[in-house]
Amino acid sequence: MKYNLIALNFTFTIFSSCNSHTVQEERKVDTYDSIKKQVTEPGYEKTTPVANINELEMEVNNGGFSQYFINSSGRNCFETLLLLNKKGKHKTAELLEEAITLINPRKLNEDEFLEKLRKNQVDELYNDEISERLNVLDEKFYKYPDGGIQ
Repeated sequence: MKYNLIALNFTFTIFSSCNSHTVQEERKVDTYDSIKKQVTEPGYEKTTPVANINELEMEVNNGGFSQYFINSSGRNCFETLLLLNKKGKHKTAELLEEAITLINPRKLNEDEFLEKLRKNQVDELYNDEISERLNVLDEKFYKYPDGGIQ
């Protein structure tokens, strides 16, 4: 019995030392200002854009071009546009290009535009008139003008 108690004590000590953070650290909740600072800091969540037609299709079918651009998927728009054209999906590429033009009326260069998307600073995505025009593009997209876009 004495050895069992010693073994139990030893086991408890080993396992309790594995979890080194405190209850206060576990319960820590970040503030809005802290999170906003993290999101807008240079270098935060910078990724290299990658063409992804599946993402485009899923996002637009789920919530339209607005959802595509609001979500991180939109940061791949230029690479995806190139891939659509390379695959001969020109009608779908035209829809994506028109959507980009609608939400980038100042014709920012790719890097500037992607940075604004990353920071969720593309005000045009929240403009009613532009949203209506994006909805028209959504309807055209849903008809799959190029057939399957894969």
